[in-house]
Amino acid sequence: MIRLIIILVIAMSTFLLTGANNKKTDTQSAKKFCRGYSVIEADKGIDCHGDTIRLVKVSGFYERAI
Repeated sequence: MIRLIIILVIAMSTFLLTGANNKKTDTQSAKKFCRGYSVIEADKGIDCHGDTIRLVKVSGFYERAI
């Protein structure tokens, strides 16, 4: 009985250790496609990459300054 329990524990740990060796998910980064920005002040905003951008008010709405 003890031998059977030990064999089962070794088999389960082997399956867990071999399943953890997945290189595809570790090296693959998710590509994020985003457009737009968030207004944080009257003339400043943050784009989707976290960079601060300058905004100008055109017809009552804020747009990116060129």
